[in-house]
Amino acid sequence: MNIKWTENEKKYIKENAHCMKDVEIAKSLTEMSGRKVTLQAVRKMRQKLGVKKKCGRGVCGLIDLSSGKESF
Repeated sequence: MNIKWTENEKKYIKENAHCMKDVEIAKSLTEMSGRKVTLQAVRKMRQKLGVKKKCGRGVCGLIDLSSGKESF
């Protein structure tokens, strides 16, 4: 089933991707919205929004696509 994302949820993902893991964002959105939001759904929406995370397990930094540099 496809999720209809609200603008607030998209904004939450953009604002918190640099300091939270995708799984933490999914749990938080599940609590906030009252519906099940999966890790895969958050990851897919984050990628659609153009927010790219650094590689590595447990790493919460972002990659600036315009300069290619990593940020924290």
